[in-house]
Amino acid sequence: MLPCSRRGSDGHDACLLPESQRDVYQALSGLDHLYRPGLSGKDESCPIDEQELGQWHYLVTDPKGIQPRQEPMYSSKDPAKPKRPMGAVLEISLRRRSGWTRWLQVGEEEWLFDISPKDRKVRMVEVELQKGSWDFEVSVAELKLYPIPGAKNSSGTMKLGETFTADEKVRPRRSRGAFLHVAGTEHWVCDFLAGQQQLRRLDAKEPDEEGLSPLVIHTVVDERPEEEEVEVGEWKYIVLDPKGVTLRSHPTYDKAAKLKDRLEEGEIVEILERRAGAETVFLRVETTEGTRGWAFTTQPGPGSFLRLLEVEVKSCNLYFQVLKRSHLRRRCSFAEAAKVGRTVEKGQLLHVIRRLEVGGTTCLQIDSGEWLVCPKDQGAFVDGPLEVRKMHNEEAEVRAADAVALRKGPTELPWALTKKVLLPGSKVLAIRRAHLHGEMWMEVMQLGGLSGWMLASDLQLDFSISSLPRRNR
Repeated sequence: MLPCSRRGSDGHDACLLPESQRDVYQALSGLDHLYRPGLSGKDESCPIDEQELGQWHYLVTDPKGIQPRQEPMYSSKDPAKPKRPMGAVLEISLRRRSGWTRWLQVGEEEWLFDISPKDRKVRMVEVELQKGSWDFEVSVAELKLYPIPGAKNSSGTMKLGETFTADEKVRPRRSRGAFLHVAGTEHWVCDFLAGQQQLRRLDAKEPDEEGLSPLVIHTVVDERPEEEEVEVGEWKYIVLDPKGVTLRSHPTYDKAAKLKDRLEEGEIVEILERRAGAETVFLRVETTEGTRGWAFTTQPGPGSFLRLLEVEVKSCNLYFQVLKRSHLRRRCSFAEAAKVGRTVEKGQLLHVIRRLEVGGTTCLQIDSGEWLVCPKDQGAFVDGPLEVRKMHNEEAEVRAADAVALRKGPTELPWALTKKVLLPGSKVLAIRRAHLHGEMWMEVMQLGGLSGWMLASDLQLDFSISSLPRRNR
């Protein structure tokens, strides 16, 4: 077995933890760590992506607790309020998403967050909360007892065949299994650990509705079916793991099922099927190049982290102007291997056909197929969208006093200057116009193939022709 150096949020080496503590890490399936360093997340100055009003419950999973904020900003800690401790289940009335982070409002003047905008550790997770009465029998040799949901240290044990009544269930929505409160005690147990069901239900009847807490916010089936949950459809996912992902022949984590095909960091892949596993979600991948296989969203085990993330890829027809010289990439990644050996220059006009956001990073795909990756924490890379319109090859005449040198883009920067020259009185066709920073630029061409950009003030359009129905001439 290879040595492990992953650390939990409390600073302990997850692989050196006692077995009982490692089990809880696995049960939480990545609640301690979600992302490894990669594409950057949004900071507190980012705009709100979405806002929801409703009722939800969240479980504090950080062993150090979480400090309330006065506002939905990381820097607005409220020292007057005590930390919310690990294991606390809180009712949330308002959620605001900003990049990786959901800001969660407790009451009227308290804000918390699920994923830290600072280091991307998971501090709270959404749970389903249910109260009632359920009888269970221990079905393993030894069942660990814990003082709070998600605790790493055991506070006792129960033996095979022992029975008890649970009066509360706390089920993380993104992992299999639930934390059960042992009635009449201060102990909690976990019904599913390390791929093994630990308890057997003794009562098959549904709990009496009158005995349920009015705080129940979801209708939850008592026991989830053992068979896999399968979804068939079409989704887009981005590979976040810097080391890439090796596809499997079928939906399993077993390394013996590995194929030769790989997905690299930053690739956008199409998913045709999703299957929920014990600690992850398996994805059936089919690329445009014909590569097929299975991947999984979350690396199982201690120190779990996200490997693939669902994204929304938006088709568009927009124009942006480059603000700083940047490398183009074959995929949405900062890796050196993703560079295509071509750059875009400051002032260059880009025609963007697809775009997506991953946290605070915006990825723009231009009409030639390459990607421009723009992390927010490195300043603005492009300006736009800009007003650029087709001119439908309208005829125009150069009216400058001297010859006009055409440019590679709508900018007066030296790199854009070409040796192509138009003499006064030359006839050209206007292809596009761009209004940039108070100036109007025209992209023009001549029948001989000469083309480039020039200031519109040096042109005179033939309005008698342009007033006719627009068509290519």
